Amino acid sequence: MGRQVSITACILSGLLLAIPGSAGAFEIRTGMWQVETEMRNPMSPQPEFNTSTECITEGSFDPARAMMQGGQCTITDKRSAADSISWKFTCGGDGMPQSSGTGKFVSRGKTASGEMQISMVLNGQTMTITSSWKGQHLTDKCD
Repeated sequence: MGRQVSITACILSGLLLAIPGSAGAFEIRTGMWQVETEMRNPMSPQPEFNTSTECITEGSFDPARAMMQGGQCTITDKRSAADSISWKFTCGGDGMPQSSGTGKFVSRGKTASGEMQISMVLNGQTMTITSSWKGQHLTDKCD
């Protein structure tokens, strides 16, 4: 159970970090953001909630690059526009279970939202973890 949560936390952390992207990359406003995350796991009767503040210093990022930092992942079917990005992925290897899923992130200036579904087979059973998040831009400066 702890390993599944760790995988999800790693992926979510990577997605919330600003990573310089290529031309035409998804754009997000720089500065301090408050991010509320909800994670649903079939092994836990109640969803887990977390609120954090994140300093975004670069205005664009690429989830493919972010997910590669969190493990061995391959991104497919990535679709990007100035205000949204979606992707499919598979991850695993080096002792981590094989997993696959989808992700989506939308930015609306001073607000942002997203969701990700991760499915993996553990002990012969498929488990799907769903995470969603919403963000509110607090200020242009990170102090």
